[in-house]
Amino acid sequence: MTRRDYMVLASGNSRLTATALVALIAGCAVDPPVPRPPVWTDGDFGDWEGVAPLVVDPIGDVPAGSPVDLGGLTVRDDPRFLHFLIDLGHTVTVQGLRGSVELVLDVDADAAPSTGGSYGGVEGADLVVILTRQAEPEHDRHGAGVGVRSVGARGPGEVEPASRVGLLVSPTHSSDRFEVRLDRAAVAEATGAWREAGPGGAVAGSLRYVRADDVVDQTPVFRHALTTAPGGEPRLLGAEAVARVPGALRVVTWNVSSLSFRNNEDAFRRVVAALAPDVLLLDEIFFAVTREDLARFTQGLAAEGEAWTWWLASGGGRQRTAVGAMGREVRGESEMGRIGYRPGALDGWLRAVGDEAEVPGMAPPSVLARAEAEGGLSATGAWVTVDGHDILFVPVDLQSAGYDGSPRDRLRELQARTLNEAVAAALHDRPGAGLIVAGDLNVVGSARPVDELRRGLGIGGRDLEVARIERLRDRSLATWRSTWGEDPFSPGRLDYLLYREAVLRVERAFLFDAADMSANARDALGILESDTEKSDHLPLVVDFALR
Repeated sequence: MTRRDYMVLASGNSRLTATALVALIAGCAVDPPVPRPPVWTDGDFGDWEGVAPLVVDPIGDVPAGSPVDLGGLTVRDDPRFLHFLIDLGHTVTVQGLRGSVELVLDVDADAAPSTGGSYGGVEGADLVVILTRQAEPEHDRHGAGVGVRSVGARGPGEVEPASRVGLLVSPTHSSDRFEVRLDRAAVAEATGAWREAGPGGAVAGSLRYVRADDVVDQTPVFRHALTTAPGGEPRLLGAEAVARVPGALRVVTWNVSSLSFRNNEDAFRRVVAALAPDVLLLDEIFFAVTREDLARFTQGLAAEGEAWTWWLASGGGRQRTAVGAMGREVRGESEMGRIGYRPGALDGWLRAVGDEAEVPGMAPPSVLARAEAEGGLSATGAWVTVDGHDILFVPVDLQSAGYDGSPRDRLRELQARTLNEAVAAALHDRPGAGLIVAGDLNVVGSARPVDELRRGLGIGGRDLEVARIERLRDRSLATWRSTWGEDPFSPGRLDYLLYREAVLRVERAFLFDAADMSANARDALGILESDTEKSDHLPLVVDFALR
């Protein structure tokens, strides 16, 4: 097998070359594997380059118009996780499909068949990972979320939440490929299998697409020989892991989960004190919170001789946004206090999408249109001067829910375009100013809202840069996770920070979770392990240097 053929197998640009297919069938020898960096479940796929798929399903073997046409399936393992890269053939929202993709697994394929049952063409199957739950699978509708089912001698059990096996799917937005990650210890506990699985053991399974109770596409059964022994979680972090880079401008952005911010003020205050931001961007603030409330919230958090100042949006309906700064004046951008839509924009959106609810029980688009017309965008803008440089800070919270192309997804696109225009207007007289746009972009449908928001707002008409903000102990970029065990969705990257790279340089960026810190670190920082659970979104922390 040539290097070109080997790379093609994992590139996703082509399903297979003829030479590569022959090599796979013939078991042609390849160069010995070299150690690979660990997989980050980030939707980037760079960690998979050069890794050959275990199976490749033929292209075009599904009915015309099928949203899914299964391709290759690739597997890697490490002491903590089992990783899958799946090719679905078309760009889809994997947590909002018509039908479901099922990953059927026998997690102890080399052990005696003492666990599991027969399901989906896999003998000894222990687990089914469901990508898009369907409340009524016999109907051809868009579903929502993910889940798992344990398989026994009598077949699969009830659908359970993703947290049962530590399921993480990335990217959160639509794509033609997805990373699917399972926690090895959680799988062992859930299935009663695989407790000692390591080198010499194997995992087998099959990927299939089911729609309206019919199997539309299915891969052959694959087999992955495990290369690592199970291991524990990485060590908890010390306080130094969240220390500010000396001389940096620290920016924290946080979705504070509406009423929870008011009801759990002490927990939020402890986290803000521990992170000690220079500028704090808040979104999803309950509408009854005032600027005076925000001033009281940060009272006592400033350095000696300093004070916090705030700008609070007047628009946004029930969920508003704010900019606060410690020791610096915050100057609200008057045209962004309440950001409305262009005349006719919401009417045009409503005509384009119609007024049918996306799923039963969800409010129809006309209800959203009225709320948006009344409240305007959940976003604002305020200026802060840092070392002589003016920087416009823009917190934002876009519409939630939906799938690629759905009414809510298209509303997010309209919101992003509208905010982009407002920001461009604010920057018109200060073309060289800094810019940071951050908050909950809710990209659970397409990634187009991120693209719309970035477009042309950089210096010289370039697009804004997207900060890579990592959760270090988790090897993911997931900013949202359920804070109750029965949530049907995978953790995901909903929150973003965009910035002008020509003005600002990222020195350090991380997601902060009190549960990732050691007891000594929590004591040093003055926080409780449960403090960041008061919001289902984690705070994003970025240390910037001015160029």
